[in-house]
Amino acid sequence: MTQAEVLATEAAQPSEIRESSGEIIVRYDSIQLGGLACRVVYIFADDKLVRAKYVFDAEHREPNDFIRDYRAIEPLLHDMYGKPVSERAFWSDDSLQDEPKSYLEQDRASATDILPSDQFAGPSIAAGHLKLYTRWRGDRTKISHGLTGENSRITHQIEFLSVELERLENDVRGASRN
Repeated sequence: MTQAEVLATEAAQPSEIRESSGEIIVRYDSIQLGGLACRVVYIFADDKLVRAKYVFDAEHREPNDFIRDYRAIEPLLHDMYGKPVSERAFWSDDSLQDEPKSYLEQDRASATDILPSDQFAGPSIAAGHLKLYTRWRGDRTKISHGLTGENSRITHQIEFLSVELERLENDVRGASRN
């Protein structure tokens, strides 16, 4: 879709339109997905939609509440896109856990193995020690649902990436660097 076609599908005006690395970024705030507040970001290269992201805006004092949000969205994605091609929990550091990394990589290797009741899981995500990803791949689109963190800030997002236009996006980004 072109930028004009995408804008025509939205009821409201975008919150922001800007250029970054040769791409046009169009953002809409105050969207709801699965009962959770989020914003949607459309990314265009050469006036073609190459990516779209839903970035959840939740602010939680308890880091494990982000895991609850992640688990609330997963069934919606399973219903829409079927069985994922991968579901992973990536452990880079076990310093906030009771078990060693080797055990975590075996026993809690899937995003569905990480529960909000695990008192150390949320803080591990916030510290960047644990990342949760579920991925789907269709003929035209790659879909990634992620829960990641760094410096005590957790990011929960869903990204849709055009398989056909991935090279175009990389070319546009590369040309803007030169």
